Amino acid sequence: MPESPDPAKEVETLTIPKLAERVGVSRTLVHRLATNPAEGWPAPAFRPGSSRPEYPVSWFDRYWADRQARIRQGRRTDLERPAE
Repeated sequence: MPESPDPAKEVETLTIPKLAERVGVSRTLVHRLATNPAEGWPAPAFRPGSSRPEYPVSWFDRYWADRQARIRQGRRTDLERPAE
């Protein structure tokens, strides 16, 4: 019989809809980020009997804070002529 996992070593995980709810965005956005290889998300974990991917909450919180820090609001630059 396999040993039961040590509760101190278990990592809290959440599904994509719960992660989206946590940061106040759509689950579609979080799913798009999770499935984009360029974003560097970790491999998902699955609970026994479930097909829903789950991701570590601590990792997601750090990822989201870094992502928000990189986003800059401002004027569009794609319409400007390149400098000569």
